[in-house]
Amino acid sequence: KGKGDKMGKFSVNSIRGNEDGKGLKVDAVEGEKKLRLGEGLLNDASKDVIKMRIVNLDRNKIRKNSKNNYSIKDIDSLAESIRIYGIASPLNVKKINDNEYMLLGGERRITAIDKLIEDPTVPEWNEDTLIPCTIKDLDKIKLPLSDEAKEQYALITTNKEARKYTDADRYIEVQAWKRIIDELRANGVDTINMEDKDIQIKGEKTRDILARTTGMSQGQIQRYNKVENNATANLINSVLDDEISIGVAERAVDILTPREQDSLAEAARSQKIAPIDVDTFKKEEPKEEYTDKVNSDVEELLENIKNKKIYFTEKQEREYTKLIKKLANILNK
Repeated sequence: KGKGDKMGKFSVNSIRGNEDGKGLKVDAVEGEKKLRLGEGLLNDASKDVIKMRIVNLDRNKIRKNSKNNYSIKDIDSLAESIRIYGIASPLNVKKINDNEYMLLGGERRITAIDKLIEDPTVPEWNEDTLIPCTIKDLDKIKLPLSDEAKEQYALITTNKEARKYTDADRYIEVQAWKRIIDELRANGVDTINMEDKDIQIKGEKTRDILARTTGMSQGQIQRYNKVENNATANLINSVLDDEISIGVAERAVDILTPREQDSLAEAARSQKIAPIDVDTFKKEEPKEEYTDKVNSDVEELLENIKNKKIYFTEKQEREYTKLIKKLANILNK
């Protein structure tokens, strides 16, 4: 993804820079500027060796990122894996000052590490155990993006391949990419390069760009967009809390009113909802006013029983009680 002049091309690899990197090299290509991304990240002695600044940090120097809203699950099994095998890859952080670093990638790993530190039966993991981290410099993300968008870009691209996505994670990623694409367009970027593939920005539909940047199908992208555009805030929060699937949310926006969507979201807090269950929350809306008819029917009924003694069998009494309660419920709604 990238920064650029007209027809600029950018690479997701720019996020993989480090504080010692030398930046980007600009070449003139047929009257245009083409940014050769990653040029400053290679060792002068060998272009095949990538310099990585890896440091070992105390846990108290690493801050979790409040902007990271991805789900954190299966921590127990991950903690056990780290206890036995160690950390497979360094965490990704950005430097805030000499004593603080902000987490960019590795939220599940740092949560698992915290669990090990708190466990008295695992003495090798404690507050003094050093954690390997790769320092990322957001200034070297050569994209025409705001600082906030650069940080979001780093969050959604760092260690993407290691994350097991939930529907909530995909929803968050789609919305983040939409904001980034809007900024790229506003700043005149025509093309970006991801994983050695050119992705057209100018003149392309956002849905098509999202399909290529996220790896989801256009049908999946359409599903998330439909929920974003039509669901109530409560229903969206249910997706983000992993209480309902995107399939349930899509069915809900197809057939439920906003009030019914909120009822479904409320129910999802205490019960599992499948797409087939959504119909249960569909309530038929009144089509016309029946006040006069109800009054007329009641008057007719009273007239018919006037001066009469009413006798019920046990069965008739049960049916009568049931009908009266049902009528009362209908009139009270």
